[in-house]
Amino acid sequence: MQSVSAEETIQRLIFSLSEIEQLGETIISGRGNFNVSSRTYLRIIHGTLQVNRCAILLFQPTENCLTVEAAISVEDESLSIPVTDDDIAAILESSTIDPSSPPPTLDNFFNQIQPQLELLGANLWAPLKIRDEFLGVISLGSFRMQDDLEDWNRELLPVLANQVSVAIAYSRLLDKTRAEQFRLFMLSDTATQICKSLDTEAVQEEVVTHAITLLDASAGGLLMVDPVTQRLEMKSIFTLEPQADTELENLSIPLQTDQDAPSVLAPLAEIAAPEGETLIANSGGNGVLLGRRNLMAVPMRGREDTLGVLIVADKEGRGGATLDFTDEDRVLLEAFANQAGVAIENAQLYQEALEGRQLQAEMEEAAKIQQNLIPDTLPEISGYEATGLYFPRGGVGGDYYDCLPDANDTWGLAIADVSGKGMQAALLMATLRAGLHSEVTRKEDLPSMAEALNSLLYASSTDGKFATFFYAQLHPEMDQITSVNAGHNYPLVIRSEGGCDELEKGGVMLGMFPNDVLAQISEYEQETTQLSSGDVVLFYTDGVTETVNPDGELYGEERLEEVATRVKDDSADQICQAIYDDVIAFQGEAQQFDDLTMMVLKKT
Repeated sequence: MQSVSAEETIQRLIFSLSEIEQLGETIISGRGNFNVSSRTYLRIIHGTLQVNRCAILLFQPTENCLTVEAAISVEDESLSIPVTDDDIAAILESSTIDPSSPPPTLDNFFNQIQPQLELLGANLWAPLKIRDEFLGVISLGSFRMQDDLEDWNRELLPVLANQVSVAIAYSRLLDKTRAEQFRLFMLSDTATQICKSLDTEAVQEEVVTHAITLLDASAGGLLMVDPVTQRLEMKSIFTLEPQADTELENLSIPLQTDQDAPSVLAPLAEIAAPEGETLIANSGGNGVLLGRRNLMAVPMRGREDTLGVLIVADKEGRGGATLDFTDEDRVLLEAFANQAGVAIENAQLYQEALEGRQLQAEMEEAAKIQQNLIPDTLPEISGYEATGLYFPRGGVGGDYYDCLPDANDTWGLAIADVSGKGMQAALLMATLRAGLHSEVTRKEDLPSMAEALNSLLYASSTDGKFATFFYAQLHPEMDQITSVNAGHNYPLVIRSEGGCDELEKGGVMLGMFPNDVLAQISEYEQETTQLSSGDVVLFYTDGVTETVNPDGELYGEERLEEVATRVKDDSADQICQAIYDDVIAFQGEAQQFDDLTMMVLKKT
């Protein structure tokens, strides 16, 4: 009878090992995994060893416990058994363990888990392991066969446990491989997604969202380097806590860590340094950084410089457990950050190009406006020659000159320079020109006209812009000019008999102060200058005298006076051209940023 039982047991064992082999091949081929096959493995063990109950418990390293993966006839499959590193080391030393009489090193462990052992009905344990890696245990209840076969079945248990261990190891390896493949797919997919947008803010938000998804995190943020302030500024943040969002959205960290940032934030600034490296702050270390349980921050670099720091925090596992960030996570986030840096830099370059095109269009429109403000030719004035020149350099400025009849049967000669460049300067100059053309129709003295224009520009300028302005009334019959100078470069009167006078009397620039404040500072004044035959009046803007040569020297008023004096006997056109030629020759290859504007009036 015993021989028959032994023969049956051998047949069951052969059949069981065959089934286990087939299951193993299924797992190794990638068509299955241990989570799905664990109950089948357990059924084979249950049938082969003829026990009344059994279970496979797997080790959960993050929780340091054993949990039931599969069970037969176990009262509570949700039970959990805490296990320490010392317990694991002792379990690994045995091929089988009888919980009722364990090795001395496991006495305390089994005494503490008596309630769980009773629920399992455990009479025999066998560790599941690959080399020294602890995977879990097989727990068996009572054997249902003759006592003389029980010892033999005890010997079979480690054999079956070894087969199960191999299956678990292969399954986890395949799961890890699949997870890595999935992460690579996600990395490729997210890179494609973030590169679709060319809106910088939208890309920054997507970078944070995708980084959180990629790393199974529950929070994240993006700090960008502000090249002007040299600080890390929070540009995008996501957490599950609105209050934390509010606290962190205005986070600003100086790149120089000896400045006003709390010392706890210094590591983030160090990451943005040229040699900065990834920071992993898991719980128990610097995990309190930014109030997170764990955190990983990587430098995000562009083609040349570090653009910012990408942060993910609070990595989640099954059941909401917080997991540590690993080296594999670091490699993945660094790869993603490299792609994100390219995407953000591309978006920034696109925005700059777009703004550049918009600025170019604005400058072209401003140039048209300014060109319309400046007369093509000056009118003929009996007994006088008048000419003007405008040469734009370095963009559209706010230069203007004009010659127009006024209400006093005289000629008005005006030159002005609005601060700044571009559309605003052109529009403010257009406002000044319109105001001037309106004021000259009234028979007012020049200080009153200057006050009216000052009030107009002060009301029209919303960003503190102002204009230097010079206006002269020419009385051809008396050969006199009456002038007011509102902070402009002093026009030169080159005398035919020798010498030079400057027309400086007036007041402050237009648009700087309201008239009531202006009255307390200084009122506008006018002066009258007598002209003789051959005298030359030279009006100019600071673009002439502030022209710089390659050595950094200014052209200056003295050189301008010398050239004007040298050519004073020429016609107005020739004088203007001679000065222009001398300025351009002086400039050489040096780059200029201010327009060159002149007007010449000569008494014949």
